[in-house]
Amino acid sequence: MAGIYGIFSKNALDLSKVYKYFHSFSLENTLNEEYQYKNFLYGRSVINKFLDDRVLYEDSELVIGFEGLMYNTLEQRSSQILKTWYQEYGIDFVEKIKGQFCGFIYDKKNDKLFIYNDHLSSKPLYYYHLNGVFIFASELKVITSVLSTLSLEKKLDYDAVYSLLTFGYMLNDISYEKNTKKLNYATVLSVEDTFELKKKQYFKFEKKQNESLQKQEIIEKIDSLILKSVQNCWSKDTQYGYNHYASLSGGLDSRVNLFLAKELGYEDVLTMTFSQSNSSDDTIAQEIASKEGYKHLFYSLDNGKFLENNIKRFVQANDGLNVLTGVASGYDFLSSIDHSTFGGYHTGQIGDLLFGSYVKERFSVTQGIMSDQNNLLEKISFIESYKQKYKDNSEIFGYEQRVINGTFNGDRSLSHILDQLSIFYDKELIEFCLSIPDRYKKDEAIYLDWFNQKHKNISKYIWESAGVKPKNIKFVKFFKQVKRYKNALFRRAGFNINDMNPFDVWLRKNTKILANLDEVYEKYIPHVEDKELQNTLKIMYEKEVKYSHYGRNNKFLVITLLLAMDLHFGERT
Repeated sequence: MAGIYGIFSKNALDLSKVYKYFHSFSLENTLNEEYQYKNFLYGRSVINKFLDDRVLYEDSELVIGFEGLMYNTLEQRSSQILKTWYQEYGIDFVEKIKGQFCGFIYDKKNDKLFIYNDHLSSKPLYYYHLNGVFIFASELKVITSVLSTLSLEKKLDYDAVYSLLTFGYMLNDISYEKNTKKLNYATVLSVEDTFELKKKQYFKFEKKQNESLQKQEIIEKIDSLILKSVQNCWSKDTQYGYNHYASLSGGLDSRVNLFLAKELGYEDVLTMTFSQSNSSDDTIAQEIASKEGYKHLFYSLDNGKFLENNIKRFVQANDGLNVLTGVASGYDFLSSIDHSTFGGYHTGQIGDLLFGSYVKERFSVTQGIMSDQNNLLEKISFIESYKQKYKDNSEIFGYEQRVINGTFNGDRSLSHILDQLSIFYDKELIEFCLSIPDRYKKDEAIYLDWFNQKHKNISKYIWESAGVKPKNIKFVKFFKQVKRYKNALFRRAGFNINDMNPFDVWLRKNTKILANLDEVYEKYIPHVEDKELQNTLKIMYEKEVKYSHYGRNNKFLVITLLLAMDLHFGERT
């Protein structure tokens, strides 16, 4: 995750060029900078783009770092507006920022450091605090590398190990290094000169259903908010003179993003799809691009060839914080093209969550674990309180955990090469959607009601999830269920289920993938000195890849963990 970093210490530390620990450091079109003020060393390794938004600035009063894009209407560079806001509002200025961001302020006069992030933690920050040393960075491996350089002790957090082996991602604020935590979303953390830490969360996801809302009122409000978000995201390209590009699949969210942008005049767009050839995502995207007049780029994932070698790069790109299958195909494709003339990479990420895909009558966090190792859940020290917090609270779980710690940890692999923007990240839109009564959102009904009334072109094309055009919610719901049963039968019979990423089929048919996984496994499994953990990994890895997803998931979870442990510890653990 390209980004910012800082080391604040009581005593001088022998460190320099910390940016070299970033995955993005050696990539083309990367800006690497480092400076020091007294015992505060700071810098960045970021995409060399949108540089009036990105900030690394120092004057006689402040050091300011800002990573991301800001949608506030600005007549000055971000550095000047952030300084003005800080002088006027103090650190509470963070609440005024609209966009996707993280950042820091070092106040020289008060010898005080603040780090902060946005309402979705879309730009992550990790921090270490122990014995008069405070380190923060956008990438976990920057911190673990600095700890090694300073000969400071690192401890493997077993909660992180078992979170990955069950859920496939980290939970709450944990990381592989026990004293290194992830900054919670919408949080400002301050470090005093005494090295006391204080946290303030300025926004929290809350489900407050407004039962007085009527359907037409909801539709009008959604339309107003989402169109404003589209303008914010897409105008950023125009502001800098960049070309437009966007993801396109057989789903609704990427299509909604594109069609609304087109209505607002953003028509010259390169659309991109990466999937198994002839999957629904491929054929639907091709049809949309052809009929709507988009230039289209398709990248075939046939036979999973990107998994045949150098699988370590997928783990390095996101610190191993998410199972590698969540990031590999997109990173393989998007790291192979030239992004220099394009602005933000526009996606429909998390749109389904806003409009009801997580509205469930009965919900438990354990329903969606990736592996068949339910027994490992009890090894997570806080699992009982975690279960209780999100019991029958599926939407908040969706935002606070599944998206922020799951989906985004996959997406962050792309942060080294592009800025991913989504119209569905808008805080005001999210807050309103959380106020819509469930009776309107169930099965994403309000989503269909909105665009079928306001933007009918969206339903001209088949929705991949249902296999039909999304015109009538009852019709769609029926065909979704039919497709679900059909896929289950096909999987048990060993057939391709029309998946854009059929990992189990690739594993069975492409022997080079399994040979590559076996090579990695055999190399790193002896490094796990904890015999109980090593035995667990052996049991998981040796599960046969048949016609359920557990066989494939177990293998990729084990490989991800082994490579992540090597990445962050580099010695026997």
